[in-house]
Amino acid sequence: MDYALKYRLFPDSQQREQLDWVRDTVRQLYNHSLHRYNRIPETEGTVKQRVTQVRDEIPDLKDWWTDLTNIYSTVLQQAVEQIATNGC
Repeated sequence: MDYALKYRLFPDSQQREQLDWVRDTVRQLYNHSLHRYNRIPETEGTVKQRVTQVRDEIPDLKDWWTDLTNIYSTVLQQAVEQIATNGC
């Protein structure tokens, strides 16, 4: 069983804007990655292999989507790997 730690935050308005920006950017990356994942034929491999293929495109995305450079790579990778756990 996975446990999720929860912490109560009291951000000021500037921190709230930054958190909203990060959440929105990660959401856009997830949607983009889901679109890319859905375009890969099922014959290309297992779900994990196809998700890994999409995840490995993140460094190339950072070249033209410069906002991604302001977010930790681990966060971006985990957002893409959520595709496998969300039942696609």
